[in-house]
Amino acid sequence: MLLRSTVSNNSRQALREEMEAIALLDPLEIDDLRLANSEFTVEVWERIVEETKREFGSRDSVTYPEFLSVVVRVMRELKGEGFTVQFGHLVDRIVIAELERVGNKKGQGDINHEVAAASENELPLTFLFATLSLALQSTVADRVRVLYESMLSDIDTTSSDEESTTAVSGEKVAEMLTHLQNSCQLVPVAQIVETNSEVPYQTFRVGNGDDLAKRAREGYGGKKGSEGVTRESEGPVSLEEFHAILKTKTVCAWGECYVKKTGMTSTSDR
Repeated sequence: MLLRSTVSNNSRQALREEMEAIALLDPLEIDDLRLANSEFTVEVWERIVEETKREFGSRDSVTYPEFLSVVVRVMRELKGEGFTVQFGHLVDRIVIAELERVGNKKGQGDINHEVAAASENELPLTFLFATLSLALQSTVADRVRVLYESMLSDIDTTSSDEESTTAVSGEKVAEMLTHLQNSCQLVPVAQIVETNSEVPYQTFRVGNGDDLAKRAREGYGGKKGSEGVTRESEGPVSLEEFHAILKTKTVCAWGECYVKKTGMTSTSDR
């Protein structure tokens, strides 16, 4: 039993170290990106969102050059030619990797030889917003809110004679977790899940957005694990529930699972 436990723990640790080694960004680079963009505030972000809705209408996906053109135009309109995303090459690194994944799925080969063609591939706006949020100067509560709002559409708001409610589908939330995962915004250890192979010892793999959302909503690990954080294990998710999901140990966006504070207004700044 002791040998099995040791081998299992070593397997988990090896996977964690591998994830850290191949990460596109390290935590210090993310800190540098945010510190360098002190003027990229929530107010600027909301103007960009407003303009993207006007520019792209009902489109869910756009090319990276199309998205960048809106971002650059809005920033220049607000504060002049010199106002741009500092350390933008770090954001580009994330997007290029995603374009490579998309290109491989389409059988387009090595992006290094077909950059122009790959840049014409459309990416979900939610992914582009999640990646851009790496540079956002805000509280965590505001970052959670703007990411949540980026997933909303007109059909996500339902109204009756008595009240109006807003919620995002569980599928969109799982997709956003994948975007945060692919943009290095989730703690590596939180993404490690057990496989079905327990003999001769427990093995592990990197979970996807669906896995992480399921564990956060349903709970995992029995008495020694964590309880679910949403009212329902499936279906729509409110803003408060989305924030709770991001703070769970199975998601741990921006290291928030290590912050011992409660409530939307008392979360740490990062």
